[in-house]
Amino acid sequence: MSLHRFRNFAAASVLGVLTLGLALPFVVADFITTGIYLVQEGEVEDGDVYLAANSARILGTIDGDLIVSTGSLTISGEVTGDVLFISQGTVRVEGEVGGSLRGAAREVLVEGTVGHDVAVATTATRITGTVSRDALVFAGTMRIDGEVAGDVNGRMIRANIDGDVGNDVDVAVGNLTLGPNASIAGDLIYRSGSDADIAGTASVGSQVARLPTRGSFAVEIILTIATILGFFAFLFAGLVMLWLFRSTAPRAVAAVEKRPLRTTAIGVAAIIILPLGVLLLLLTLVGAPVAIAVALLMVLGLVFGPVPAVTALGSWILRSRQLGLLASFLLGAIIWRAGIWLIPFVGALLYLAALAAGVGGWLVAIWERRKETPLDTDLLPRRTADVIAGDIPSPIDWDAPLAPGSRRSVEEEDPPTEPEAAD
Repeated sequence: MSLHRFRNFAAASVLGVLTLGLALPFVVADFITTGIYLVQEGEVEDGDVYLAANSARILGTIDGDLIVSTGSLTISGEVTGDVLFISQGTVRVEGEVGGSLRGAAREVLVEGTVGHDVAVATTATRITGTVSRDALVFAGTMRIDGEVAGDVNGRMIRANIDGDVGNDVDVAVGNLTLGPNASIAGDLIYRSGSDADIAGTASVGSQVARLPTRGSFAVEIILTIATILGFFAFLFAGLVMLWLFRSTAPRAVAAVEKRPLRTTAIGVAAIIILPLGVLLLLLTLVGAPVAIAVALLMVLGLVFGPVPAVTALGSWILRSRQLGLLASFLLGAIIWRAGIWLIPFVGALLYLAALAAGVGGWLVAIWERRKETPLDTDLLPRRTADVIAGDIPSPIDWDAPLAPGSRRSVEEEDPPTEPEAAD
């Protein structure tokens, strides 16, 4: 497989994974959160399932897609559509997945059937079943004892192929082994620092070519997996930010949309001034703790700063706010990160532009929120209101005291009290 074709396939697989996430804003009400999710044998779940659980086991049938964040996932039954997953444990397919299997996990085991593609980022991947199309694997180790009907691509530290590959194998690998039962119908092209260990009974239909390595291969693998996992983390963190800051986030997005140049200029100024301020504060003993706090905020800003700009990009493409900021963020994030990955030399500029505009949007939104809150509401001591004498009601039958030396008129004086007659 040519490098151009490999990049197209990789881009299509990554975009396919992320595009499924666009459906999330439309099914928030149907999102399932539970400790253990179980579809019993013989049970049928109609429609797509959006799930967050400690563990999930599918013994029955899901007639649609499965989008899941889980500790472990086992599919012993059937999922008729695609499976998109994020897991810190093992994802095991013992039954059948009608569509594609895509995601990131500690370990992926394909022991059953996958009807379309497999695109995974893992520490270990093993295929003993059948993949009806292509396999794209970024892993520490990959082992194929079953069948992949299409191409096998990716990067891994160790790869062992002892099954059938219906087309080409094009991988970057530290150590490659072809077992006695290996059968590759097309080309075997691998980038490695050492020759592959090919058994005498292994079969390769066309050429076998080893390309030179570039730099530390283990580091490249780690960086690739970290990049993929990092993007999923950015998606999750961005959604959380928009959800938590439901008042400030829309203002920040609006600032980027309505006044992009002014907002970006504010962001650039902040990016330049804040590091200088941190350096100045570090020179003083009293300012050092403040400098450390500001430096931590700057690190968070490098991660979360682009969120308003990315959301504004998605909103501009959708041409409407009717789908909500969450949908706009997901679409904008996909296009933004795809540009960073796929366009040489321009990716850094895309990141810096989104960072400057996003940071400016956050600052403008925070400033507008501050202006709406009067300063003396809670920060300053409360002042007692001035009291006007006329505002205080007088008691009934109460006369104001006389000024010194004045006398009441005769009419106002009380009549003298006559002495009581003696008996």
